[in-house]
Amino acid sequence: MLIACILLGAALAAALVWALLIKRDIKRLARRLGEIAYIDTNARLTTDTFDRDVIALLRGVNAMLERNRRDLFEKVRAETDLKRAITNISHDLRTPLTSAAGYLQMLESSAPDSDTRARYLAIIRGRLEALSALMNGLFEFARVTEGSLALDIRPVNVCNALRDALSGCFAELESKGFAVEADIPDAPVLCLCDEDALRRVLQNLIRNACVHGREYLRVRVAGPIIEIANRADGLDELDTARVFERFYTVDAARTSRNTGLGLAIAKELCTRMRGRIIADVEGGLFVVRMTLPAR
Repeated sequence: MLIACILLGAALAAALVWALLIKRDIKRLARRLGEIAYIDTNARLTTDTFDRDVIALLRGVNAMLERNRRDLFEKVRAETDLKRAITNISHDLRTPLTSAAGYLQMLESSAPDSDTRARYLAIIRGRLEALSALMNGLFEFARVTEGSLALDIRPVNVCNALRDALSGCFAELESKGFAVEADIPDAPVLCLCDEDALRRVLQNLIRNACVHGREYLRVRVAGPIIEIANRADGLDELDTARVFERFYTVDAARTSRNTGLGLAIAKELCTRMRGRIIADVEGGLFVVRMTLPAR
């Protein structure tokens, strides 16, 4: 009986000590959690005990902290992107408007000869066309990203779609002196996609090559993979991980008429068709590869 009482007392003492240790650890964890809540840190909560329930609780708390950190990071990045987008849009809207207004003022304040007047009007028309293109791009991007653009997914011959997109840009490619290499099979290659969306994606990719490329364009169909490659300047500085971001443009000064929306729209449409699109730099060429679901 005495031995039993001693063992019981020892067990109770051990349980009390264990409970006190856990309580002390919980107080320390609560204090540490309060500190983490008010500082920017990647610290995780750790325990000095080996209690399975405490360890399981800390796993859940640390997972929640990590999720909150990721959410905060995404929020900060989204706010930064939004500020940059507003700045870029303001610049892109203001530049053609200011230029057109300036030439219009010169027409009103002077009596230019017919040739000068025609030149001024052509410049004003060009600025307004650039502004219209930007507004159309913004509208299209909004429609695509908000999901209001309905897609009709069905088997489409991507070879014909690529030929049509190439033909639509032929005059611009020819005027800029592009040598075009086309490797498009005669036999149909069917993929599951929306035909209009696919044509829009291909047009955007080829026009991107027209704006930023020089001398050479290669288009190729290999099964469900469509490849468009062009030679371009500044490839060493090109961040291929960002080219599909909205409003991203290699021209940091934004002196060209490129809005930085073409590739973003292409990626969004490709994703909605359950495809994949990537960009890379290979052998002095900027290469975009789009893979669509095969029929």
